[in-house]
Amino acid sequence: MPTRFHAGLLALVALLTGCGEPPRPPATLRVALIGRVQGDAYFDACVRGAREAARELGLQLFYEAPVKPTASDQVETVQSLLDRRMDAIVIAPADPMALAPTLRRVRESGVRVITFDTDVDEKRSGREWFVKPASDKSVARALVRIMALSGGPQARTVIVTSGSAGTGQQLWIGEMRNYIGATFPTMMIADIKRSDAPADAYDAVQTVLRNDGEVSGVFALSPDLLVSAAESVLHAGKAGKIVVTGIGLPKSIAPFVKEGVVPAFVVWNPTDLGYLAVQTAKQVIKGELAADAKEIQAGRLGKRAVQGREILLGDPIAISAAKVDQFDF
Repeated sequence: MPTRFHAGLLALVALLTGCGEPPRPPATLRVALIGRVQGDAYFDACVRGAREAARELGLQLFYEAPVKPTASDQVETVQSLLDRRMDAIVIAPADPMALAPTLRRVRESGVRVITFDTDVDEKRSGREWFVKPASDKSVARALVRIMALSGGPQARTVIVTSGSAGTGQQLWIGEMRNYIGATFPTMMIADIKRSDAPADAYDAVQTVLRNDGEVSGVFALSPDLLVSAAESVLHAGKAGKIVVTGIGLPKSIAPFVKEGVVPAFVVWNPTDLGYLAVQTAKQVIKGELAADAKEIQAGRLGKRAVQGREILLGDPIAISAAKVDQFDF
């Protein structure tokens, strides 16, 4: 009888303390990646890299993007993912100011907030880290070097930039001015045209070409704007006479590269950018990325530089006709 009593007592203690039970596996981390718009080849490439990192790290990755590239549609996407209990939201904001209040609420709910590709206002949004394609200085220098090489160091240029969501682009412009002044003092930025619609950018370049016969180069600071600027120069019969360069995607700009309108353009690897963003998210969730970190170990990418609260993918790539068909985005 005492033996039975002691056995039952031990069983009760084990039940209450959990002794004898296998440890529960840690919950799988859930990370949401939000692009700017559905069906965009650039963000499709980002997702490939993000999924690669998620597989390596054992994360659950959820990718969503709105049908339209608007801040209001992105806000709805953020809310729907928040309702599904994410550990982190990694987003490429459509508008740096309009998304900030929503991301602030996300962060206050305990979900980690990371931006990639484009950023939001850090103070208003509470975002913790920005996974940045390249430094502003390296992008600016790459663009100006292409113009100097193809259009000459005395090129008279126009910049076509986004009107509303171009915070990063404004930083590029500032660095372009600095680099031109220090290295190519005879090069000129004659005008800056702002447009969010490709059709408006096309018309803006047409107007410049009609009104300023001395313009010899156009910088276009987003893939859509680069295509529009190149089309405008081609249709004006100025291919080979007006140099067009900017930030582009190989597949969409390839025809204009082959036509000689765009001698070269600047881009980074979006697959690597998505991969780095998810690598960063995991470390942020786990508390492995210190606020004063100078570098991050990012899987197959190795060490990447950290500047303040920005994690840099690396230097941009200049792509010319010899390499434009080597990319799948």
